[in-house]
Amino acid sequence: MMKLITRLTSTLALLFLCTSHSSAQTPQDSRITIQHPGFEVLKKDLKSLLDLGTPAEQKQWSNIEDFIDTFVAGIDSSRPFQVQLLAGMTPSGYLAALPLDGGFQTFRDNVEGLGYELKRDAKDTSLYQFNMTLDSEQESTPGTEAVEDVGWMRVLSDVEYLVLSMSSRRSSLPPLKELTLAAKTGDFAGGTAAVMQLTNPDATEAGQKHRRTIFAGNRRSTMDALKKRPDETATRFEMRKLSSNLMLDEVERAAAESEDLKISMQMDHATAGAPSLSVEGDLVAIPGTGLATALQQFNSRPDAFAGITRLPGSALSLRINHPVDDMRKAGMVSFLNLVRDEISAKLKNVSQRPASEKEAIDKVVTDITTHLRSGIESGWMNVFVESVPDGKGGFTSIGAYNAANAASLTDILPRMKDMHPGTQVELNVDKVGDYAIHRVQLGEGLLDVFDRLFGVRRDTFVAVGSDYVWLSSGDNALESLKKSLATLAPPAATPAAVHLEITMLPWARQMNDFYSKQTPPKEREALSAWKAAERSRARGLEAFEKGNDSIVVDVKAEAGHLLTSVRLDTGILRFIGKEMAAFSKENLEAE
Repeated sequence: MMKLITRLTSTLALLFLCTSHSSAQTPQDSRITIQHPGFEVLKKDLKSLLDLGTPAEQKQWSNIEDFIDTFVAGIDSSRPFQVQLLAGMTPSGYLAALPLDGGFQTFRDNVEGLGYELKRDAKDTSLYQFNMTLDSEQESTPGTEAVEDVGWMRVLSDVEYLVLSMSSRRSSLPPLKELTLAAKTGDFAGGTAAVMQLTNPDATEAGQKHRRTIFAGNRRSTMDALKKRPDETATRFEMRKLSSNLMLDEVERAAAESEDLKISMQMDHATAGAPSLSVEGDLVAIPGTGLATALQQFNSRPDAFAGITRLPGSALSLRINHPVDDMRKAGMVSFLNLVRDEISAKLKNVSQRPASEKEAIDKVVTDITTHLRSGIESGWMNVFVESVPDGKGGFTSIGAYNAANAASLTDILPRMKDMHPGTQVELNVDKVGDYAIHRVQLGEGLLDVFDRLFGVRRDTFVAVGSDYVWLSSGDNALESLKKSLATLAPPAATPAAVHLEITMLPWARQMNDFYSKQTPPKEREALSAWKAAERSRARGLEAFEKGNDSIVVDVKAEAGHLLTSVRLDTGILRFIGKEMAAFSKENLEAE
């Protein structure tokens, strides 16, 4: 049954967790539940993704629908359901409220057909205990408790709902029974959105500490699952682990210190044949917490780039005017140090590179890292980037960022020539106000990421001021940089701390072009992953070439609320649909 509910919820694109009217294990645990308007809406949304694809991809819908129907027989698809994560239980359990279709028997038959045994309670005819039917060859490890899918279900015939609780250990059965008997189906919100809500009734420090302790187990299992890949350097693996830890830091703080967190996800079908997906988030912190302090810092500094408008045809438009609190500061600095180590090692790992170049690489990369770190350690990030495809496989880009020691670049740039004989640096080629403009051209092959982003043997112009650094590359880079500096408006408040608009096709083309020139690995497992990624890139190109391939993200703080919105346009959903069809063909299509 645990597998049954897990599979039901996994068909939602992501596991939403929202409010339930049932109590969790202790008053200190988070109330985390999902609410979805029903499997009828879910199937409509999923089918609309496949309908954006080719006729062959659309045919996979029958396999996907059959897969869903296998697990929802006996459930009324037209009515909403809820699933609550029992966060305080170890291992975690679930509590679900499922609408029945014409009584309990059909659902029971389906559950028993999937391999679960049901036993009616002797004292309460509406209550059933269930467990997974163990395979005859399955053996438990001596001295450990057997892992099973166990729990309780209770039929609420007056409202035609089934309350179901489950975990993977028999020792959880007593508390699960109490939860099942106490549970009541509350009022379900209307509309067609899937909603996630996390609330923390206990705002005390003890409650926060309890939730962090519970979260530690989730963090441990997540990090233990990370394994070094065959083609991954030790530093890159450490970067991936640190990235996961930083993400978990954010989740842990939200889980422990938020008063209320609500996320809704909804497909917009207003335009026939052109659906879009919107995700909206609303977070309120417990007063006096680190999270509340971090939110109070929003909107406290004007944006130096508020007057920069999006360039026509831009494939990447990014604005950041975001505080960096102590938690994020430590994580970002640690990650930047790992990036320094990885880049330095990669640049030095060229057998024919002389010792003098390797020494220069170490010094320059370390100094640039220190320079970038100064902006982070200032407690604020103020950034803008605009990139426009140039029609030749590259981009014309302009951007800027804050740095407390911006002027240090004037000393660092000349030493870049010692890193590679093909690198050119020319100081003070122009000047606008207090900004001195320098020209840099990196030697080809020095660092492939720069070759991809800025082009081979192309000039990048660097404007250095007292607190900000500007960069511009591509066609008419110098003129574009000078014009932007000369017409820059004074700093001003902006509505969003983060605003991102990205058009995927140009970046997908560039990535595809880059990997087409690389040599595939020889090891079987790595080669299989390479080919899978190659097929996925091809599906991405096909999806994005039809247009409407934008992603828009906004993050802002208003009246104590942190508001986040994400919009995925039709082309992005077309790609997701293609990925679904490929998965279905590989895993669900009959032999």
